[in-house]
Amino acid sequence: MRWNFGQKIINKLKGKNKNKNSKAINERLHNAKYVHIMHNDKFIKPFVDFLNRNFDKEEHLVLCKRWCKQFSFPEGKNVIEINSLADLKFENVEKIFCHSLFDDELVKYLYKHKNILKEKAYWVIWGGDLYNAQRDEINDYVRCNFKAYINKCDESVCREKYNAIQSDKVFYNAVYIFPITKTMLDNTKKTKKSYVQIQINNSCDKSTLEVLDYLKKYKDENIKIVTILSYGQMDYKEEIIKKGKKIFDDKFTYIDNYLSPEKYSQHLANNDILILNQNRQQGVGNTMASLYLGIKVFIRSEISVYKSLTNDGIKVFDTNNIPALDYNEFVYYDKREINQNIVSSFFDENCVARQWEYIFKNS
Repeated sequence: MRWNFGQKIINKLKGKNKNKNSKAINERLHNAKYVHIMHNDKFIKPFVDFLNRNFDKEEHLVLCKRWCKQFSFPEGKNVIEINSLADLKFENVEKIFCHSLFDDELVKYLYKHKNILKEKAYWVIWGGDLYNAQRDEINDYVRCNFKAYINKCDESVCREKYNAIQSDKVFYNAVYIFPITKTMLDNTKKTKKSYVQIQINNSCDKSTLEVLDYLKKYKDENIKIVTILSYGQMDYKEEIIKKGKKIFDDKFTYIDNYLSPEKYSQHLANNDILILNQNRQQGVGNTMASLYLGIKVFIRSEISVYKSLTNDGIKVFDTNNIPALDYNEFVYYDKREINQNIVSSFFDENCVARQWEYIFKNS
């Protein structure tokens, strides 16, 4: 199995060193109402900034592991960098929010402390930690026994995979603040160009190879194909480049460096079509930003995000149907204004804050 986040490297870092200041951390835990356990992925600093703008810093304590050099580390007086969960005491904490379950140490800690798992812990589901989760007694037990879950979009997938989850367990609807903001998107400028720009996926992924085959029939059209190869399943990077160049020659290009949210916003604005082909929830931020910018979006219809967006009245298209589309059908798009109006609410910080406030205060 191939994992995101440079999994082999992360496994060497996880829980390697105990905290040098466990006593001081436990003093902070004694007075905290809500604790967030996380690692510094691209979503995390924007979320912590959002958390501290909208909620009481004295009530929320952030425990963060430093895993990813390319992503900023969250800042704030309520942020503590940790190396391990060993020796930390959560007895006085009201709620614990586990921001993804990629951390083996966190899973084992919750399995060992089953009372904390069942009475206080919430799983903020990211996608890969559900779809690609290791299946064994410990991982299955932990994922089945949280007090509650955050990611309504993946409820059906989670319950189908873990049928031991009790029927009365709640899946809450709350999202992260996207690193890309509405202001950034509003400040982009659509570049005038003579070709149709098509982005495949939002990360380096095996499924990109399949889409290159789908698009092969359009290779003589006036198109440009771009894909993101800066993170993800990096073992496939060279294979994707080789295949893309072989089929499309100089019409194929890629981005293999991490762009700032501002620069990535401008990149998205230059697209005409975004195709997501992963067999799991992926690229929600890319999807929302693209829809807001008036870009036609394809997602596999069996993925929970497709169903969720469709239920909200948003028109997205099925990636699985591309082989049956001629070029004019593929590029035609008349739902820009409808989608833009609906999606704009997803970038409303007040709306996102209300979602999280309900979980903090009422769940």
